[in-house]
Amino acid sequence: MFQTVGFYGFTNWVPTLLVKQGITVTSSLMYSSIIAIAAPVGPLIGLAIADRIERKTAIVLMAAVNIVCGLLFSQSGNPAFLIAMGVGLTLSGNIMSYSYHAYQAELFPTGIRARAVGFVYSWSRFPAIFTSFIIAAVLKEFGTTGVFVFIAGAMLIVMAAIGLMGPKTCDIALEQISH
Repeated sequence: MFQTVGFYGFTNWVPTLLVKQGITVTSSLMYSSIIAIAAPVGPLIGLAIADRIERKTAIVLMAAVNIVCGLLFSQSGNPAFLIAMGVGLTLSGNIMSYSYHAYQAELFPTGIRARAVGFVYSWSRFPAIFTSFIIAAVLKEFGTTGVFVFIAGAMLIVMAAIGLMGPKTCDIALEQISH
């Protein structure tokens, strides 16, 4: 659920966050377009590292990159730096999402995997209903920095939950993971 907050909290709000950083609406839309071009690159990077890096580790590392890029994004008004941090956020979010979806499928026994993943996926999207309202309230009250502190908190929960409680899955038979 918290991965969804981090992923959609930035992706859905890029133009508005840029405007709050002092960028004009026209420039904000251009920067958002440039940042969005990075979106398909994340899963391609995920594909390249999928069996080389433990998925649990990739999720935790990308959540950390998301925190760093987001907090740096919130402190800058420099267009090139904002775009670079936006691309970093997009790549880390997409790599994390790619890794997360592969990881969650590995956690369930074959007999219930499809239903279990569907159930977990559905519940992970539930916060997306409320995230926009929460982001809007945080943005109004605390500005861009507040939004990224909120997202950083969600990413810290992802890091703790997966990093501390998630089992390793790399090079382990699926039957062993689910027991």
